[in-house]
Amino acid sequence: MTKLKRSEVFNTGKIIANKEESKSFIKQVGTINNQFIDLKIVNAMVEENIYLNIVDNKIKQSHIQKLKSKRKHLQIRIILQGKLEKLNHHTNEKRVYEKNEISIEYEKNIEESLLNKQGQHLKYICITLHDKYLNENGFFSDILKNTFNKKIYEPNLEDKFSELFNREYKSGLDKIYLKNKAMQIILYVLEEIQKRDELKFVGLNDEDIKRVKKVENIIQNSFNEKITIEILSKRVALNQTKLKKGFKELFNKTIHEYLKDVRLEKAVEYLKEDIYSIKEISSMVGYTNQGSFSYAFSQKFNCSPKDIQKNSIL
Repeated sequence: MTKLKRSEVFNTGKIIANKEESKSFIKQVGTINNQFIDLKIVNAMVEENIYLNIVDNKIKQSHIQKLKSKRKHLQIRIILQGKLEKLNHHTNEKRVYEKNEISIEYEKNIEESLLNKQGQHLKYICITLHDKYLNENGFFSDILKNTFNKKIYEPNLEDKFSELFNREYKSGLDKIYLKNKAMQIILYVLEEIQKRDELKFVGLNDEDIKRVKKVENIIQNSFNEKITIEILSKRVALNQTKLKKGFKELFNKTIHEYLKDVRLEKAVEYLKEDIYSIKEISSMVGYTNQGSFSYAFSQKFNCSPKDIQKNSIL
């Protein structure tokens, strides 16, 4: 694999489409198209010592890209598509970041390279908080006592963050938008770390949590099928006790409650379309009995399915 300096990769075929700079905000929107990459990128300093990168990169030719040396920092990386590989030059450790993974790394004195493989199409978001920002905001001290790296599995990350890639970034409101999105991600990730630490006390490890989140994804995509705890337990290879306990801890609902809510909320969408009969809709969202569907619906929404069809009151 060819070893390249940063300048060799990024200085050829570079076009800056939009640029904005002030004391507290920097935004650079551009593309790079050369023999190695076809890259669309948004680089921003959303606040002093907080940096956001939105990367859509098609690798044309395999190469090793040396990254800038970093002092102590916290870095959050969200992989929406493809597989990112990094090599740590101090330890010779290779780290792999897969689709639907969020990585959180708190490290210092990093010397590393990206291992870019031909044919890969990578889409990811990276947020870097420098040491100065972490030191000035004391609430990080409880979480960041020692260097660490963690991964969180989240199904359907592309659905959650695709808007960041679709925006044109030509607006004067980009400063507010990018800072708001970066802070939302930072808050979400820190809360997830705390939640996982709490879940370890009830006997769930990271792999268990990943399997429980897969169950949520199954429910979201297969709500119209027959779903039981036994079926879900077998599909994700997690025993029923851990599955029930973990699901309730993560989502504050039992599996049955969550499934019922998903089915009824989908039913509202179908009812508003005013295409299908109530009997058809009850079957489409997984109910075998129209009476059971209508009762559950009225209990949740304090109105009948027919009321929605007539008035679209929800």
